[in-house]
Amino acid sequence: METQPKTARRAADAATGRVDALIASMTLEQKVAQLQCMLVPPGHVEGGLANFPDGVGALGSLSTGESVNADAELYDQLQAAVSARTDAGIPPLIHGEAVSGWMGLGGTVFPSAIGLGATWSPDTVEQMTQLVREQMLAVGVRQALSPVLDVARDPRWGRVGETYGEDPTLCAAMGVAFVRGLQGPDLKDGIAATGKHFLGFGFSEGGLNMTSNPISPRELREVFAKPFQAAITEAGLASVMNSYGVIDGELIITSKHILDDLLRTEMGFDGVVVSDYMSVNLAVDLNVAHDPADGAVKSLVAGLDVELPLPYGFTKGLVAAVESGDLEEHYIDRALRRMLTVKADLGLLDGDGPRKQLIAGAYDPQATKEKSLRAARESIVLLKNEGLLPLDKTTQRIAVIGPHADSLRLFFGCYTRPASVDLDMSGTMSEIVGMLDLPELTQEYTEKKPSSPLFEGSDVREQAPELEPALQEMYGNRTPTILASVREKCPHAEVVYEKGCDIAGTNRAGFDAAIAAAQAADVVILTLGGKYGWGSSCTSGEGIDNSHVGLHGVQEELARRIFETGTPAVLVHMDSTPLSSEFIAENFPAIIENWFPGETGGQALADVLFGDYNPAGRLPMTAVRNAGQIPLYSGHRRSNSFSSDGTMIMNRYVDSSKRPLFSFGEGKSYTTFEYANLVVDPTVAADEVVHVSCDVTNTGSRDGEEVVQVYVRDDLASMVRPDRELAGFARVRIAAGETKTVRFDMRADQFAFLDVDMRWTVEAGDMTVLVGASSTDIRLTGSFTVENTAHIDGKQRGFYARPTIA
Repeated sequence: METQPKTARRAADAATGRVDALIASMTLEQKVAQLQCMLVPPGHVEGGLANFPDGVGALGSLSTGESVNADAELYDQLQAAVSARTDAGIPPLIHGEAVSGWMGLGGTVFPSAIGLGATWSPDTVEQMTQLVREQMLAVGVRQALSPVLDVARDPRWGRVGETYGEDPTLCAAMGVAFVRGLQGPDLKDGIAATGKHFLGFGFSEGGLNMTSNPISPRELREVFAKPFQAAITEAGLASVMNSYGVIDGELIITSKHILDDLLRTEMGFDGVVVSDYMSVNLAVDLNVAHDPADGAVKSLVAGLDVELPLPYGFTKGLVAAVESGDLEEHYIDRALRRMLTVKADLGLLDGDGPRKQLIAGAYDPQATKEKSLRAARESIVLLKNEGLLPLDKTTQRIAVIGPHADSLRLFFGCYTRPASVDLDMSGTMSEIVGMLDLPELTQEYTEKKPSSPLFEGSDVREQAPELEPALQEMYGNRTPTILASVREKCPHAEVVYEKGCDIAGTNRAGFDAAIAAAQAADVVILTLGGKYGWGSSCTSGEGIDNSHVGLHGVQEELARRIFETGTPAVLVHMDSTPLSSEFIAENFPAIIENWFPGETGGQALADVLFGDYNPAGRLPMTAVRNAGQIPLYSGHRRSNSFSSDGTMIMNRYVDSSKRPLFSFGEGKSYTTFEYANLVVDPTVAADEVVHVSCDVTNTGSRDGEEVVQVYVRDDLASMVRPDRELAGFARVRIAAGETKTVRFDMRADQFAFLDVDMRWTVEAGDMTVLVGASSTDIRLTGSFTVENTAHIDGKQRGFYARPTIA
């Protein structure tokens, strides 16, 4: 049996003696302080720490807003100030966000995670987080509250854009790559990654944020825990954050079954568990705990180690609970040991501060552009092309239409610095539940109410007028808009821009000008979609969910009117979920998914539009026709969804098709590929590896990339299994006329499932292998037989096939 590669493993054993000695020397008050977190406003270090005489275990990375060097100085000052508060000199673990790149000042902004999922390239994600590691190391922020490992199967949920999509195998591969790049081969030179949100957060009742998660114990483990298990087993994930959710009536923050029995005993996690912001508050709100102290005790006993972002339950109430006998001190020591071990692994106990010598290289826009541009290009999915693309650079008249065409803000998704600047300027922080409970932020944000009006006929707010100029100042020299990028590609063309309509609302005042521009043009580039971030000026984001999955406002109507002009049009869709418009899918000759591509998104799109880059992105999520189809995903169980056609199962929609609008894994190229010569090992033992290979030939006239996908179906099983499940994939560059052999090594225990007695089981029997260009575009079919049944250790199973290219 091949062993799983293990990178970035935590050095807990080496730190044990030192950590135990520290714990033995600490008072109860000092111990509890290490389980607390604080947000210290820049310029108020002493005041912000005034209530922490025993130090504090963690800090949020509030920026100075001045410069990268100023932030590094601030975080260095904070480490020194906190360390000085205890005899042991224990510094804080400073955290920040990095789901689309380091969110701090100057950090490179990559595509939103759903766009990274669309690359189908773990190598691209790992290269991204190698840069993120350098940028965070340079300023001294040593924990990232990323990656998001949620499996997202409901496009109504506003946080889909933070995920890698619907499939646990794809999410596992991307998550492992993220953690490896971020933590590095040794945590002393790395950043502690935090997998979130544990567990099942992305599949909620009604597609709403922070509701119950209707997931069975078996599916919870087989599907939703898989990306977390892969990151723990293969990449030594250092930290986990709880979900706000509820599983089978248990609030996860107070659930021993989830945070201890499942996460630690079953899955073998040995790192630190930090709370999603104000999770203990939620326990009180939902009447699971009668007060903050009760919520703290219940959370700590369940398995929570550190409360973020401020002490609400993890206060002197924990000290009092120990002294009264209501809480055994060993629970405090257990959490403290985990926190101190991570600090030891990171080198923080050795006084490691910011590595300012890295700043010049890590934050140089020219040096970082190559990585962000690669990710942005690879994230673009060409969904439809009836010969219109690539566009000719000699085209004389081009109409660029739509709300995204000349906007910087709409390049950027949630958990990016532009989104946070937007939140600040819009005054919508006051709308975010719980933020007003943070006293350090109360005065700043409660006095600043939303000032922009709502779009006509909408609950979405107009953007603050000062935002675009601010973003131009921050990013304009390295982030050309789509309009500017098109003009740069075609300097001799007449390029006319008309907004046409807003991202939301019923205002059609711009229709006439947009239609006239389209009528006068040789080709139209129509940009439509949403806005992803925080607060009421966005159409998706944290706490911004939708009951409707189509285009917002009058955008669909604008698309119809542009189509009616008869001018050939490319539809560029920019949102956190795939396009759901049957009219556009059926009528527009060319459709591109551009997601929220980050700071090089304009150039990347123009490169694809005009043929300087051959697109190869693939959908990481099935595109539904309407909300009534949800959930709709490729790995559905037999008898469910669209695979039940042709069986005795009687189910259909009387008013719509069961088929997806576009399938998981779908995407086109400017060249063509043929598959041949499938070879599959005929048999494999339960503890062995099955080898699958095929030849892929570029039969077109352009160099390109193909995403070769392998799916496996269990032909006869003791449990109802998926119609097909993604087993592995490879993004392969193939020159025109060239043939490459793609091989996949698949461990038989990758196909283990939980049997009727909830044991991880590799079951003997026949397996069908499906190789193709998407989950529904299957080019080659083969099979193999698993020779024997075996019960296995689920945390050591295979998670995805290993590709090699020859």
